[in-house]
Amino acid sequence: MILYHTDPGSPVIEISVEGKITDHDLRAAIERMRGDLELNGKTRVLERIEHFTGIEPKALWTDLTLGVPLARRITRAAVVADAGWIHASMHLARFFTKAEVKAFHVNELEEARAWINA
Repeated sequence: MILYHTDPGSPVIEISVEGKITDHDLRAAIERMRGDLELNGKTRVLERIEHFTGIEPKALWTDLTLGVPLARRITRAAVVADAGWIHASMHLARFFTKAEVKAFHVNELEEARAWINA
Protein backbone atom coordinates (compact mmCIF):
# COMPACT_ATOMS: atom_id res chain seq x y z
CA MET A 1 0.00 0.00 0.00
CA ILE A 2 1.20 3.52 -0.81
CA LEU A 3 -0.16 6.62 0.92
CA TYR A 4 0.70 9.97 -0.68
CA HIS A 5 0.49 13.31 1.09
CA THR A 6 1.50 16.86 0.29
CA ASP A 7 0.26 20.23 1.45
CA PRO A 8 -0.85 22.75 -1.23
CA GLY A 9 2.07 24.90 -2.34
CA SER A 10 4.63 22.79 -0.46
CA PRO A 11 7.65 21.36 -2.29
CA VAL A 12 7.67 18.38 0.10
CA ILE A 13 5.91 15.10 -0.69
CA GLU A 14 5.49 12.50 2.02
CA ILE A 15 4.99 8.92 0.87
CA SER A 16 4.25 5.98 3.18
CA VAL A 17 4.83 2.45 1.96
CA GLU A 18 3.58 -0.52 3.93
CA GLY A 19 3.22 -4.14 2.95
CA LYS A 20 3.32 -5.01 -0.74
CA ILE A 21 3.54 -2.40 -3.51
CA THR A 22 1.01 -3.00 -6.27
CA ASP A 23 1.28 -1.65 -9.79
CA HIS A 24 -2.02 0.18 -9.35
CA ASP A 25 -0.85 1.99 -6.19
CA LEU A 26 2.52 2.85 -7.71
CA ARG A 27 1.01 4.27 -10.90
CA ALA A 28 -1.36 6.44 -8.85
CA ALA A 29 1.55 7.77 -6.74
CA ILE A 30 3.66 8.45 -9.84
CA GLU A 31 0.82 10.40 -11.46
CA ARG A 32 0.34 12.52 -8.34
CA MET A 33 4.09 13.15 -8.13
CA ARG A 34 4.20 14.13 -11.81
CA GLY A 35 1.48 16.71 -11.13
CA ASP A 36 3.26 18.04 -8.04
CA LEU A 37 6.53 18.34 -9.97
CA GLU A 38 4.74 20.35 -12.66
CA LEU A 39 3.28 22.66 -10.01
CA ASN A 40 6.29 23.09 -7.75
CA GLY A 41 9.32 22.40 -9.91
CA LYS A 42 11.99 21.28 -7.49
CA THR A 43 10.54 18.76 -5.07
CA ARG A 44 11.71 16.96 -1.95
CA VAL A 45 10.46 13.54 -0.90
CA LEU A 46 10.21 11.89 2.50
CA GLU A 47 9.48 8.20 2.09
CA ARG A 48 8.49 6.05 5.06
CA ILE A 49 8.85 2.31 4.50
CA GLU A 50 7.54 -0.03 7.18
CA HIS A 51 6.67 -3.72 7.16
CA PHE A 52 7.65 -3.92 3.47
CA THR A 53 6.77 -7.35 2.04
CA GLY A 54 7.61 -6.88 -1.63
CA ILE A 55 6.67 -5.39 -4.95
CA GLU A 56 4.64 -6.85 -7.81
CA PRO A 57 6.86 -7.60 -10.84
CA LYS A 58 4.70 -5.31 -12.99
CA ALA A 59 5.14 -2.53 -10.41
CA LEU A 60 8.92 -2.98 -10.51
CA TRP A 61 8.84 -2.42 -14.28
CA THR A 62 6.58 0.63 -13.81
CA ASP A 63 9.03 2.03 -11.27
CA LEU A 64 11.96 1.61 -13.64
CA THR A 65 10.19 3.07 -16.67
CA LEU A 66 8.01 5.80 -15.10
CA GLY A 67 9.39 6.38 -11.60
CA VAL A 68 13.11 6.73 -12.33
CA PRO A 69 12.67 9.67 -14.74
CA LEU A 70 10.71 11.49 -12.00
CA ALA A 71 13.34 10.62 -9.39
CA ARG A 72 15.86 12.58 -11.43
CA ARG A 73 13.80 15.73 -10.80
CA ILE A 74 13.85 15.40 -6.99
CA THR A 75 16.38 17.56 -5.14
CA ARG A 76 16.40 15.88 -1.73
CA ALA A 77 15.08 12.55 -0.44
CA ALA A 78 14.79 11.20 3.09
CA VAL A 79 14.10 7.49 3.47
CA VAL A 80 12.74 6.39 6.84
CA ALA A 81 12.71 2.61 7.13
CA ASP A 82 12.44 -0.20 9.63
CA ALA A 83 14.58 -2.67 7.63
CA GLY A 84 18.36 -2.57 7.73
CA TRP A 85 18.70 -3.77 4.14
CA ILE A 86 16.88 -0.66 2.95
CA HIS A 87 19.40 1.56 4.73
CA ALA A 88 22.25 -0.49 3.28
CA SER A 89 20.89 -0.11 -0.26
CA MET A 90 20.73 3.70 -0.18
CA HIS A 91 24.10 3.94 -1.96
CA LEU A 92 22.31 2.58 -5.08
CA ALA A 93 20.15 5.73 -5.23
CA ARG A 94 23.00 7.59 -6.96
CA PHE A 95 22.29 5.55 -10.09
CA PHE A 96 18.67 6.77 -10.24
CA THR A 97 18.72 10.35 -8.95
CA LYS A 98 20.98 13.33 -8.45
CA ALA A 99 19.13 14.15 -5.25
CA GLU A 100 20.84 14.31 -1.90
CA VAL A 101 19.61 11.13 -0.19
CA LYS A 102 19.74 10.31 3.50
CA ALA A 103 18.45 7.26 5.41
CA PHE A 104 16.79 7.41 8.81
CA HIS A 105 15.44 4.76 11.19
CA VAL A 106 11.71 4.78 11.98
CA ASN A 107 12.36 6.33 15.40
CA GLU A 108 14.01 9.30 13.62
CA LEU A 109 10.95 10.46 11.69
CA GLU A 110 10.97 13.98 13.14
CA GLU A 111 14.69 14.34 12.36
CA ALA A 112 13.97 13.25 8.78
CA ARG A 113 11.20 15.83 8.49
CA ALA A 114 13.51 18.57 9.78
CA TRP A 115 16.25 17.51 7.34
CA ILE A 116 13.92 17.36 4.33
CA ASN A 117 12.63 20.87 5.12
CA ALA A 118 16.08 22.41 5.73
